[in-house]
Amino acid sequence: MKTILAAGGEGTRLLPMTRYMNKHLCPIGKNELMIDKPLKFIRLHFIDELTIVTGSKHAAQIVDYIQDGSKYGFKYVEYSFQDSSFGIADVLNRVAHRDSSEGILLLLGDNYFERIQTSIFSIPKNSRDAYVWEYDIGSLEQAKRFGQVLTFSDGQPYDIVEKPDEPDHTRILTGLYYFPSDVFSYVKGLSMSDRGELEITSLLRVYLREKRLIIHQVDGQWCDLGEDETWMKFVSSRVKI
Repeated sequence: MKTILAAGGEGTRLLPMTRYMNKHLCPIGKNELMIDKPLKFIRLHFIDELTIVTGSKHAAQIVDYIQDGSKYGFKYVEYSFQDSSFGIADVLNRVAHRDSSEGILLLLGDNYFERIQTSIFSIPKNSRDAYVWEYDIGSLEQAKRFGQVLTFSDGQPYDIVEKPDEPDHTRILTGLYYFPSDVFSYVKGLSMSDRGELEITSLLRVYLREKRLIIHQVDGQWCDLGEDETWMKFVSSRVKI
């Protein structure tokens, strides 16, 4: 499957550090930067070809650090660029060969997954379904900060929202997605949100309406390292002074 790592954005949640560097190059431990985690995660799934979508004034730092990807074991790495932060769904617009029949695995570069997600291996070749991975963050208050699949009392999904004011459970959407090859035509039909972005939740809502959205639960721990509080907790748990 075609695999995309999103490593752009303005990094506003990690200011002032990100005034001088791409947020994905923030250190998270001894000899390890944030972007090392998702790159190793991708390789653990036996994926050796990758498209990295980056942007903003620090994009060259990403290219300089990863280069051809061989130090991670990648056979081929290509780069694509966003002129501005137009949203996660817009990342798909930056991918070459959009007429491909392959499905697309999309991962956000600030996501940390403790374990390999074996459910990725169960996705049928040429699947027509989209897949998302949920994580139980354990708090309704924390769930307000993320996208969420809203469900009826019987657990059946009926909508997807970005940062709900009143979450009805504590499961949130992580930054791991799989889309079938028809995703490019759906992205074309999206409109910019009030935030000036093509929202990933709007794209997922299309597949939900068509009953083509499959929800998996994350194996092991997960966190969004792009938030200052989470980043600091993660780093402090690994750095011995």
